[in-house]
Amino acid sequence: MKNFDSRTYSINDFLEWSDNEQLELSPKFQRRSVWTDTARSYLMDTIVSGKPIPKVFIRQKLNPQTRKSIREVVDGQQRLRTILSFMKDGFVISKRHNKDYGGLYFSQLSEVDDDIQAQILNYEISVDLLVNMSDPDVLDVFSRLNSYSVTLNEQEKINANHFGPFKTTADKLAHINNSFWIDNKIITEQNVLRMYDVQMTADLLIAMIEGVRSKKQIKKFYETYEDNFEYDVDELERKFQNIIEIIKKLFDSNLKKREFRRNHVFYSLFVSIFHLEFGVSNIQAERISIEQVGYARASQNLERLDYIFEEEDKDRLSREERQFLEDCRRATTDTAVRIRRSEYIARLITE
Repeated sequence: MKNFDSRTYSINDFLEWSDNEQLELSPKFQRRSVWTDTARSYLMDTIVSGKPIPKVFIRQKLNPQTRKSIREVVDGQQRLRTILSFMKDGFVISKRHNKDYGGLYFSQLSEVDDDIQAQILNYEISVDLLVNMSDPDVLDVFSRLNSYSVTLNEQEKINANHFGPFKTTADKLAHINNSFWIDNKIITEQNVLRMYDVQMTADLLIAMIEGVRSKKQIKKFYETYEDNFEYDVDELERKFQNIIEIIKKLFDSNLKKREFRRNHVFYSLFVSIFHLEFGVSNIQAERISIEQVGYARASQNLERLDYIFEEEDKDRLSREERQFLEDCRRATTDTAVRIRRSEYIARLITE
């Protein structure tokens, strides 16, 4: 027999329960972890943007003495603590997360938008209501839920623990280019769901900022940039999209049929073109923009790589071509290998 209900409650409902002492945020089931200011800001930006947040689990029980229904938050206390704190002017959303409402307390939001406060109060949170469920049954519920959860990959773990401007920029650019990744078979739809598009985007952003680095260092840079990211996000986004548009012009609709669709080769293609246009700190190839080279000539030069991969008699390849081929097959995400591949492609484009 079903002993839970799926419902939605507005933020205003949670405020009323909290004011009437009908909301218990610290039951024995909850972990005692505390969110950072960045994480709290990111959650409120999600709500202000009208996007969904994860479901909350609440156990509802009746207090016989007060005749009040008490709602114990079984899962989601940090989310609700954050929301209630913001509604009571406990903190502001970061300007890095939201340019319109950043730096303002809830009570000040009407200075920017007359309707935004009401929209936040009416924002609905999905709740599974566990009615009069015993402690052992509550623990059993979560044991069963965890039995069906998919183990997080490295990028999913990184995204779950970071909320700064680098993370949001990588997310945004990955999602803007969703059709580009899928249509060109660079990343499958299934892998997009596992955040491989975000991983690719973050990896490329790091190369743009720091120079070519090993893929293993992505996590380190997320941590470095979490609270200290002094780069112009709009400029990074503009440059990133500029390279994507150049690649589209170079390959038209044929990228999905070329070797460049492979993740590690695409990485080097992007980096080599970025170097030619804007410069990459640890790439040594001469810089000549694609406009100067000419799109037709650059596109024709890149066809040489298809020949390198297809040539059966490798002795017919030059030493540099054989090295490139080797770098596409072994240690493909190491720093030195990535640099050699990117420098070779940059020289090939401009020859």
